[in-house]
Amino acid sequence: MTKKKENSLLEQFRREFSLQDDQLERLRVSCFFEGIPLMDAFENIAITDEGRILRVLSKYLEIPLLEREDYPEKPVLLEGVSMFFLRKHAVLPIQVDSGRVRVVVNNPLNLPIINILSSYFSGMELNLCIGQREEIRTAIDRLYGTAAREAQAASDGIAVGSDGFEEDLEHLKGLAQEAPIVRLVNVLISRALDMRASDIHFEPFERSFHVRCRVDGVLFDLDSPQKNMQSAIISRLKLMANLNIAERRLPQDGKIKLRFGNREVDIRVSTVPTIYGESVVLRLLSQEGVEYNLTNLGMDGKDLEYIEGLIERPYGMILVTGPTGSGKTTTLYGVLKKLNSVTRKILTVEDPVEYQLDGINQIQVKPQIDLTFANALRSLVRQDPDVLLIGEIRDKETADIAIESALTGHLVLSTLHTNDAPGAITRLRDIGIESFLMADSLLAVMAQRLIRILCPICKIEYEARDVDIKRISEILPDLPTPLKLYQNKGCDRCGYTGYKGRQGIFEILPINEAVRSGIVAGKDAGYISQSAVASGYRPLAYNGFRKVVEGVTTLSEVLRVTSLS
Repeated sequence: MTKKKENSLLEQFRREFSLQDDQLERLRVSCFFEGIPLMDAFENIAITDEGRILRVLSKYLEIPLLEREDYPEKPVLLEGVSMFFLRKHAVLPIQVDSGRVRVVVNNPLNLPIINILSSYFSGMELNLCIGQREEIRTAIDRLYGTAAREAQAASDGIAVGSDGFEEDLEHLKGLAQEAPIVRLVNVLISRALDMRASDIHFEPFERSFHVRCRVDGVLFDLDSPQKNMQSAIISRLKLMANLNIAERRLPQDGKIKLRFGNREVDIRVSTVPTIYGESVVLRLLSQEGVEYNLTNLGMDGKDLEYIEGLIERPYGMILVTGPTGSGKTTTLYGVLKKLNSVTRKILTVEDPVEYQLDGINQIQVKPQIDLTFANALRSLVRQDPDVLLIGEIRDKETADIAIESALTGHLVLSTLHTNDAPGAITRLRDIGIESFLMADSLLAVMAQRLIRILCPICKIEYEARDVDIKRISEILPDLPTPLKLYQNKGCDRCGYTGYKGRQGIFEILPINEAVRSGIVAGKDAGYISQSAVASGYRPLAYNGFRKVVEGVTTLSEVLRVTSLS
């Protein structure tokens, strides 16, 4: 702000509050030289009517003044922004829309903070509004939780040892059970659930402690508690999961069962030691949001019909492949739900058992007592099952028993970590499985990924660019002309991400005679995939691009989860 504008604004304040010369000078020095927050500067001259101050500022700067009811009902998802920063400076992004971001601030004269906001939202038009300081902070607490405030309130009573850990375990245990820490952890979990998060990551670094959550497969910042809160927060999580808070050198795993209102949540807890303390990841398994139904997974009608027919076979093996977090377990649970009846005995061996299914016998692998996949399977085949689900084939021993079961009258379902469906053949061969055994036991291999679905409320239609048409036509022929695609925009319904929920894309490799001959002959994955094309095999990108053309998702989202560059 220029000297002339400073003087003009100060004159506005003089007339509104009948300020004396000495009061005006103190206000000038506080606001424009010492950088004191605007409201604090007025308090220094005994003026506390924030509403009048902001009305003058709003009129002079021609910036809207927000009332309490003008704040949004849902938060804007932010990456790399600390809730402590928002509360401290009383700033709150409230809307991101078509290249513009709307931010409410308490002190629009604080140019360093405005510059930080401009830098963070680089390339977007920054629209400022003015709001009362406590109303902004109340909105931050309502939208993002009270984590920053709880951290500030508790920080004075928590000391960190010279090595970064609290040395007195009894003291640390006491801190972890104090009300501020308990509330902070509960608020973080509740906020993550409200954001439909699948995981919460508590990550220690040299000078900071970050909390992030994964929403629809993408990580967002949830909060950044003060570094000296780290030990107490992690100890609280470990106590909730019945883990040993004194053991910081080795990884630990545990479970938490919580109820938030009417929501019942199972939480899987994993801790690992890092050079700056223990990193903790919570996997949120909300029972209310789970629906295992093959028809809702995203398969097209032809693939769904094929899979539903295949799982009715009395014996054989079906493999589902993909990286961690690609929805393999959800797909297999959908198959089990379809098969579950009084006429079938279904047994599963899982690590871990994420969800409990009525009518199905589920076994948790426990390597510490030598209850491995292989050892459990040896006993399970004597339990006279009709269907066996093996959480993952990790070694030759497990693969041998699975294939033997598939060849001796059982339907076997399992997962494998490979990039695509034909790659499963190469992976099993590398493990040490004979080609003729694979050919005789396998019914099909299915690969999958999860893509984010466009928000139906705010998605925007546009005419495809030439580069988009060229990319899609390489895999998907016979495109309509003109080709209309959709892009994400963002609204309050989707947390301003433009996406809401996820859906699978699939490729299915049927083990027909052509593929079986290639397996027996020791052919590689490329040859096998070419052999299967005639019988309807299509790569992941084919299914993904179809969803792009249908307006389900964006082209960039499909490219993000597939191997296409």
